[in-house]
Amino acid sequence: MRTRTLTLLTVLTLLLVACSGGGSEGSATTTAGGDQPTTVVSAEAVLLSYSLEPGTTYEYEVELDQTIDMTSSGDTTAMGDEALPGDLSIDIVGSSTFTHTVSEGPEPGTFEIHIVGDFSDVTFSGTMDGEPIDESEIPDLAQMEPIDVTVLVDEQGNVIPDDDEGIDGLFGDFGGLDMLQSLGGGSAALGQFVGPPLSEEEVTVGDTWSETIEVPALPESDPVVTQVDSEVVGVEELDGNEVFVIETTTTTSPIEFDLAQILVGFMTAFVPEDASDEERAEMDALVDQLRFVISVDETVGDLTTRFDPADGLAKQADLASTTHMVMDVNIPDETTGELVAFAMDMTITQDVTYRLTGSGSA
Repeated sequence: MRTRTLTLLTVLTLLLVACSGGGSEGSATTTAGGDQPTTVVSAEAVLLSYSLEPGTTYEYEVELDQTIDMTSSGDTTAMGDEALPGDLSIDIVGSSTFTHTVSEGPEPGTFEIHIVGDFSDVTFSGTMDGEPIDESEIPDLAQMEPIDVTVLVDEQGNVIPDDDEGIDGLFGDFGGLDMLQSLGGGSAALGQFVGPPLSEEEVTVGDTWSETIEVPALPESDPVVTQVDSEVVGVEELDGNEVFVIETTTTTSPIEFDLAQILVGFMTAFVPEDASDEERAEMDALVDQLRFVISVDETVGDLTTRFDPADGLAKQADLASTTHMVMDVNIPDETTGELVAFAMDMTITQDVTYRLTGSGSA
């Protein structure tokens, strides 16, 4: 078992997508799908690793089936300009092709993976405030934005965090629907390299490995702890190659933090030195009522990967995950300065399938 430290954004993405990077090899065209997998009884123990070659691109077909159930109350302007519905139940279904382009990383044995794609053809169905959904009125939190991200991985599929990415990068200006997308599993969570972290030892059917990832949260709060457990559950023949079937369960501890403490720092910084006792008392009363609490329940993601040890890549990965989060906000309105309260309860359930469809030169 290993313990690593990543940024909060990395782990929130990990718990929603249940894969922390990966790799692939060669420039010859590779296809997945078609023939049904054939079970192979046994296989020799091998050291699994991602064989990445700079200058190579891989195309993955990505299929998404996502359900968002949300209730909200209070003044939704606390979360931005867009008014959120009081009740939303929406199904989002679609498919796309994501292109993964491999480049050399900053250190030997590391690789940059540039991932681009979009879900411009997704379909929406469901209800909003009791009425059938109108696609022209779908809230931003349910929109599927284009993917254009770069991740850094090593040969075992471990994501290497960006030192510039952290709490500030995640929360930006303290709220808005972008933050809900990051925490709740919007399109940004789909832009990940395909495959789980791999064992550093040779493995065969029945072998297991695990790692614990600890992420510093806000000051004076407990770290976010993610347990990643993997097992080779079988070997199959897929498109003429033997692939290891790896089941990975990612369990992330409950998360709760109050961003009000950061807001307090900004607000008190603007109190003039010559402020009267009355003005200071008003500020103290305001600070006492501030809330910006975000809670995410323990989250479990189940990932099944069909990994080709000869090619050093994941031919297919199937993810199932559910995330439940609650927000309780009481912050000043940007225009009037009056406190506005907002509460939200949201559950996102998603099934995502990644299938390798081809590779070639960049």
